[in-house]
Amino acid sequence: MDLCTACEMPVDDAAHQPPCTSSRKCPFCSAVFSRPDGARRHAKTCPQRGSRTLHEGKRGRKTRSCDQCSRLKVHCNARSPCERCVSRKLDCTYSRCCPTTTNRQPAAPHDEPHVTRGSGSRASIPKSFLLNFTDERQDFITECAVGEEPDGALLGPTSVAATPSPAPSDDCLDCINPTLLLPFDENQNYLEPLEFERLYGTEEQDLLGAFVDQSRRLKGDLLAARLHQLEWEVTEHITSNPSYRGPHLNPVAFRQFFSVSNVQNFAMIFCRKRHYQYPLIHWPTFCLEEASLPLLMVVVLTGATYSYRPGQGLGNVTEARKLYHLADAFVFERLETLLRDASPSSEVNQIEGVQLCQAGLLMYGLETLSISDSAIYRIAVTERLPAIARALRRLQLVGTRHSPPEEEDWQLFVHREQVIRLVTWTFAVDGLAALCCNNPPIFSMLEMSGSLPCNPALWDADSETAFGMLRRDHSARSLSLKDIMPRLLDSASRNVDGDLENLSPFDLHIVICAFQPIIFNSHVSMSLPQQSKTLLHALTRWKYLWERALERTSSHYRQYLGMAKNIPAIEHLSRRIVQVATSPQVGSSRYLERVPSYGARELHSFMQEFMSDV
Repeated sequence: MDLCTACEMPVDDAAHQPPCTSSRKCPFCSAVFSRPDGARRHAKTCPQRGSRTLHEGKRGRKTRSCDQCSRLKVHCNARSPCERCVSRKLDCTYSRCCPTTTNRQPAAPHDEPHVTRGSGSRASIPKSFLLNFTDERQDFITECAVGEEPDGALLGPTSVAATPSPAPSDDCLDCINPTLLLPFDENQNYLEPLEFERLYGTEEQDLLGAFVDQSRRLKGDLLAARLHQLEWEVTEHITSNPSYRGPHLNPVAFRQFFSVSNVQNFAMIFCRKRHYQYPLIHWPTFCLEEASLPLLMVVVLTGATYSYRPGQGLGNVTEARKLYHLADAFVFERLETLLRDASPSSEVNQIEGVQLCQAGLLMYGLETLSISDSAIYRIAVTERLPAIARALRRLQLVGTRHSPPEEEDWQLFVHREQVIRLVTWTFAVDGLAALCCNNPPIFSMLEMSGSLPCNPALWDADSETAFGMLRRDHSARSLSLKDIMPRLLDSASRNVDGDLENLSPFDLHIVICAFQPIIFNSHVSMSLPQQSKTLLHALTRWKYLWERALERTSSHYRQYLGMAKNIPAIEHLSRRIVQVATSPQVGSSRYLERVPSYGARELHSFMQEFMSDV
């Protein structure tokens, strides 16, 4: 954004700026992207660019809100005065913008440097997210990628809107729902996300209170008691566990990070970014005041890790990383205790076990974000992932399937779907561990007889009524990975079955992960030369199904694919692994020696050498 040379404020030149119709298109290959910044990054390394000059476009977004609406992160109609300030009798000012366009600083060339350890700037991706993620010289790659993801709507207890009462009462007349004071905008489906510049700032906390209804504030007292209990139990774990070798707990820093306001805000961020990876939690029924303490702790850490916004620092992310070791020890000690002392047949213990496994898998996801830390990555892959798999088997959760609609109400559906998603994504990360660091697979394909995760719209239903209506539109599926993979690997079949063509991008995300243990086991058993043709044919079928799935997906929902956007690169990587492993070049790759490395250096070198077109 241009700056005024006199006051150094952004110049409000919305009226002088012509509409841009090609900001999301690459000027060299005409590929269209969902975001202008994605198109800019692609254009820098576009294969069709050659020696042509890339003309830098005007960066930033036009300022559209007054000072009051900007502080509260609400919609503003950008009039002078705006509608909201008039209705609330506030002074409507635009002091953040300079009203003149005469004193303007020339735009300086802007290059986005790589993010290195300890750096807070956004990484420029030279070839692909996958190549960038496996580069041990870079850090905060996933956190920055999450920051650029669109925000989803808030659901359930994390929503700032009050839950409607079943019937009016006299108590309802004593207060007004604050959300009714907001101007209606048919194009705005949910409130803009809260943004944080500092972890311990109080301004945002005070502003949040203006939107939270009375029942939410009463819940804050319950949450404060739960957070006090969390601190006590974490402290007890550290002092009573002689095997703990992590950092000592700083009570002041712990209370600041896990304050009621921070916990609520980080949970809201996680809810908005829930589509990025591992959608395990059923947010319409998830309650911070009732969740198990390990799950509550990991939800907060995940929300803090996802709190990065482009143009801001990584303070929340780095503060959360300081607590990873402590949270890891606390979560998996609780999971081990449950399996040692409790009977898995008990319904209460099963519910608690599901929440502890959810916490464990989310914690595993956090620990493997920084692939350059080989020590923590080794523990995550060799100890934590097997512990989760062992718990799923002990609790008899593997193979869970949905019943016919007439035999399954909403509550039972939600419980089973949480289990299905938990087992499915644990299997998926097991496959990715085999791909990334040659870790021998833990699960077998024969175990994966459970249902695939349901449609996201059905999963996000916030009431039994909404669930009943949506379930009529989304019929239950009987497919499992155990059914899908043999059909994809059937070399005698020339066509793709009709029900496979209905697989969604999220289903195919899981399927490509299921290829990894098959490729790994074929290679280490020295049967890959005989199986390579079948595997390559199956990967071609997967690519066809992926393209068909994207054709059926609207442009609105494509922006919520999250990590699945990078899955085609995994298909290409899998194909190259099969091709190189069955060629004379196999001896030049350390990665294809299939020795567990618990780091991405060998995989990164393989990609650089054999995937120059990534």
